[in-house]
Amino acid sequence: MAPSRAGSFSSTERRNIAIYIIGIMFYKIGLESFNGAIVSLAADRFEAAHTFGKIGALNGLNQAMQVVGSILVGPLVKAFPARSVMTTAILIFGFISVLFLIIDAGTGGKTKIANGGQVKYGKWDPDGLFPLYMIAGISHGMVELIRRIIPCDIVGGDVKKLRKMDAIVHILYEAAGTGGAILSVKMIEILGNNFSSLITPPLFAFAGLTW
Repeated sequence: MAPSRAGSFSSTERRNIAIYIIGIMFYKIGLESFNGAIVSLAADRFEAAHTFGKIGALNGLNQAMQVVGSILVGPLVKAFPARSVMTTAILIFGFISVLFLIIDAGTGGKTKIANGGQVKYGKWDPDGLFPLYMIAGISHGMVELIRRIIPCDIVGGDVKKLRKMDAIVHILYEAAGTGGAILSVKMIEILGNNFSSLITPPLFAFAGLTW
């Protein structure tokens, strides 16, 4: 058999890359839908006098927790396979996104469709967004770091393959992000910002199980 060209993927690598990309695209769509819903929900639920300050604090704490999540990755990937850590992180992220829906629905919230085209929020303290969004930030930080490690597991240390794979993943990841942001806007219009992230849990679950 003739040797494969430098930088070309084997059939096994192509299969694993395809699985990885499918998972990461579903994750990105779910992520953009989730973030869009939370920011929009916070803008409506926080008191007018403190809205922008609280939204800034909410986003700042989420980003700080992403740093914490990325720090946790180091010791975890030493003890467990990187893919297992990534799958666990994204499934926890999915569970947090489900909690938002359960809390709102359990306290009287309804979708626009079920409420004559009008948003009806549940009777819960909007400050509850802080702890849940912070936990989501930890999972987010873990996934974002680990997804940069996985390519080495797939193609090894071949620099040409890594660059080629990185280019393909980057283009499709950003395309998925754009699609997720557009989808988030449409979901808010249809369901309301309290239920617009309804697609996030199944997308996260699919991504996690794919990996």
